[in-house]
Amino acid sequence: MLSYKLFTQFSEAQEEWNLFIHSTSPLHLDELSIPQSSRLPNLTYYYVITYDASVPVLLSYYQLLSVTPEHFNCQDKVFQHYSLNAALCIVKPTLLVVGNLFRHDCFFFQFTHNQFSHEDQAHLFKQTFEHILHISKASGVFIKDIPQHCASKILLDESYHRMQDDVLMCMSIPPTWSSIQDYEKSLKHKYAQRYRKISKQLESFNVQLFSLDDVLKYQYELEALYLQVSDKQLVSMGKINHQFIVQMKQKRAEDFRVFGWFYQNKLVAFSSAILHDGIYDMNYIGFDYTLNQSHSIYFNILFHCLEQAITTQSTKLILGRTALEAKAILGCEPIYQYSFYKLRNVVVNWFFKKVAAGFKEQIGEKWKDRHPFKSTFYTS
Repeated sequence: MLSYKLFTQFSEAQEEWNLFIHSTSPLHLDELSIPQSSRLPNLTYYYVITYDASVPVLLSYYQLLSVTPEHFNCQDKVFQHYSLNAALCIVKPTLLVVGNLFRHDCFFFQFTHNQFSHEDQAHLFKQTFEHILHISKASGVFIKDIPQHCASKILLDESYHRMQDDVLMCMSIPPTWSSIQDYEKSLKHKYAQRYRKISKQLESFNVQLFSLDDVLKYQYELEALYLQVSDKQLVSMGKINHQFIVQMKQKRAEDFRVFGWFYQNKLVAFSSAILHDGIYDMNYIGFDYTLNQSHSIYFNILFHCLEQAITTQSTKLILGRTALEAKAILGCEPIYQYSFYKLRNVVVNWFFKKVAAGFKEQIGEKWKDRHPFKSTFYTS
């Protein structure tokens, strides 16, 4: 018989939770608590311990998002914009996130021992998040980035729908690459020309690796630059703030890299990344959109991330879920994630379909045809 202990404050869960979590794990409350202690808006948190016959067997983390008009950017479609705003103000939907909106570098649940079979793990996991769904009375549930054996269990339940085009754009770094010039040599002619043309504009910038003191000094500028990017996205389900960036740097130290991009002595962009398990994992970025049009800041950030991945001798570069074509042009390939959703409100379901259709149209299919490397790269 399963039972559950639920905490809404990380401070209440700390004593029991951290008994089972290694101090360096992203699931340790010192790090897991960052979104809550940063006071990110529209979010409630659940830290859940599942018991089987009074024995703790599973720790899992959830975020409950109150969905508001600020999470959508469809002002260019006037009817859809105003009808969406009106519906959200009336229905006030909530979305239970099984996982973490702000991270994808680990699974946000852990069993207390490894004696469970994959089938038992999937059963315990599904029983727990469905219990939290019931308790939270959420309008829907988003199950984010879970392992295949747990996904297999959910696929048997027809009430859940898989996010078909949910991908992370990644690049495996060949061990023979020692500099960004090795990347350039691997490109087809037209892509190499493009790289040289765009990277030439990098000469206009002074790119600095930020210390914690630098992050503290520029924290409000970092937030403003981030918002310039997030506010342009069709859907932005949860937004970070300056406190989040500061705390990430405080908690992860050298494993959280922040680079400031200066133009004429003014901070005009930043990039950040988490280093873990031999992976250079781009986290959040921000830039001045006006200057980006003339100086290709975004593409230079991607090239700079690749250069840093090579410099840090990482085996893989992860660039996230957005701007798929730009990342495919760089040389990234998709890794399809196991994510699911279920919506329990008719109005929310209708608008989700509208937004999903717009998102799919915005992404397009061209990114799938981008293969920038010479044939020897793909066969080596």
